Amino acid sequence: MSLVSYLSNDQADAQIKPIFASMEKTLGAVPNVFRVMAHSPAMLKGFLALNASLHETRLDGKLRELAYIRTSEVNDCAYCLHHHRVLGEKAGLTQQQIAETARFEQSNAYSDLERNVMRYAEQVSRHVKVDDALFARLKAELDERELTELAMTVAIANLTNRMTETLRMELP
Repeated sequence: MSLVSYLSNDQADAQIKPIFASMEKTLGAVPNVFRVMAHSPAMLKGFLALNASLHETRLDGKLRELAYIRTSEVNDCAYCLHHHRVLGEKAGLTQQQIAETARFEQSNAYSDLERNVMRYAEQVSRHVKVDDALFARLKAELDERELTELAMTVAIANLTNRMTETLRMELP
């Protein structure tokens, strides 16, 4: 059970009600993470803008979702794993790729770049810093914008993982 209540549409601040209505129209429901964030309307609006920017990146969507999924695995965040496995499929990941992220080092489903992205997500999530050799391999294949977007993706994933796990949010 969540440690913080999920605000209903009626309980939401007036500026949040249209946001919830839009989510219901496009997603079919308001995810619980946003119902909790709605306790702070300004922070919810800021987070939604930041989260929406993920879909405007130059970083390939498959790499973005592999980074997000691997981060969520490292942080044991079932809530985010559920949502980002679905988003990963929409981004073009195969069922095998989605199923084998936890054992990506042994899987034949990934390219070297995809493995390096997951290594990066793992290192940054566990230690904040990435080792120089791994970063050099990533820099050989990604430009500075993509590297920045990868760093931001992992940071956003860590933020969301910590919020949903700390407050014990349930799906949806």
